[in-house]
Amino acid sequence: MQRNDIVKGVFVVVPLTVAFMLYGLWLVMDTPVYMESMIVAGIVLMLASVLFLRFLPRAFDFVMGADQTAALSTVRRTSIIGGRELIRLVFLLILGRGLFMLGAFLWSLKLKGYTETVFDIQHIWADHMYAARVISLANKGYGLQVQEAGGRYLNLLFPPVYSFFVRLISPMYLSSIRAAFYLSNLNAILSGVVLYLLVLHDSDRKSAVRALWFYTILPPSFLLTCTVPASTFMLLSLLSVYLARRRRFVPSAVVGCLAALTDRAGIALMAPLLLEFFPAMTEEYRSLKEVTWRFYLNKGLVGASIALVPLGFILYLVINREVGGSLFTYAEYLEDLFDSRFALFYRVSGALTEKLVDAYRTFDRAMLFGVCLPNLIAAVGSLGLMLLVDKQMRVSYLAYFMVSYLLIFSRTGVLDGPRQLFCCFPVILSLVYLAKKGRLLTWVLSLLSIGGLAIYLGMYVAGWPVA
Repeated sequence: MQRNDIVKGVFVVVPLTVAFMLYGLWLVMDTPVYMESMIVAGIVLMLASVLFLRFLPRAFDFVMGADQTAALSTVRRTSIIGGRELIRLVFLLILGRGLFMLGAFLWSLKLKGYTETVFDIQHIWADHMYAARVISLANKGYGLQVQEAGGRYLNLLFPPVYSFFVRLISPMYLSSIRAAFYLSNLNAILSGVVLYLLVLHDSDRKSAVRALWFYTILPPSFLLTCTVPASTFMLLSLLSVYLARRRRFVPSAVVGCLAALTDRAGIALMAPLLLEFFPAMTEEYRSLKEVTWRFYLNKGLVGASIALVPLGFILYLVINREVGGSLFTYAEYLEDLFDSRFALFYRVSGALTEKLVDAYRTFDRAMLFGVCLPNLIAAVGSLGLMLLVDKQMRVSYLAYFMVSYLLIFSRTGVLDGPRQLFCCFPVILSLVYLAKKGRLLTWVLSLLSIGGLAIYLGMYVAGWPVA
């Protein structure tokens, strides 16, 4: 026990000491322009540190099998889903997508007057700032040089899986844009179904319904309708974790590999997969009367399969090297064209605050309300949500959030923080756990979400840089 406490202490003290030392060096050697940037960065660092302090002891207990919260009998009893229930789920999810499309039409009607019908306006989902590059990747691959960008291979900014599927099905739709629109909406619906199954596996139907409700009404949810990889990544990440919860680790790792080839943040799936694998192995080990070499061989191979997740990201880096000449060509393009540099998460929050102040002073409403404010709310709010429910959140899900957070807010030029955090499903689960504390709180969370969704959708329709 004493040795375990020493190990825990090392894992706590060393990372936090390094983080705070780097924060101090940042203030001294690269002092931010505005005091507000220092304050926001400090708040984010403190929130993340407290969350890490709460997470680490639970992670140790979880790996050793001492933090299991749900009995298998309960899981087996509640996780059965019938055909009628599945049809109702799909219908409601289709209805939700339809309401987004109607909402886009109403906003267009208010902002621009009657120029198109409710069906014609659907081209707006292909007006996302990333959509042109994604469709270009589907049509022409990575070898296309963009002359306006100095002959750079800008399609390297995106991993290949989503565009590959768009190209695969585009002959059926006679248009890559139509194929991408269909694929995004289909995967958004399937993501809702898998989210429902995952929560049902862990909890009860009431919680699963709440998860589906918040999945539909959170502000970034309409972005899954756009012709970008968001819904495909969310589907693959949810499916990977769901398979791991069902202890099917090899298929889970294969799906996780595809997720990492859909979005760079997919590499974070290694955290929940490993944290689900070790307790399962420990439980099986303790149940055996005699442990043979076959057990170690089998579990070793299964555990090694989880390495497929980072392999997906490595394949993307290899594509970068083959086409652009460097493993991190995409990062060079982000820095050269968008002034987006690698930085620790709290420095990214500081950079967002600096941009917010500049946008306020120059009356740049699109940058202020479309980019800076949503990203800062997402960066600070998601940490606050996790601190409120960290004891209820499964340890592997909490680990997935923490690693995803570090990856999402790893560049100073982040534009799509809210959408990427929305695709990190523990954020949705945090609202489910909060809603259990009272009906009034459920109503407050729902009204805030619906109001934010309406405003965020309006900003997107207006052409602001909502990503």
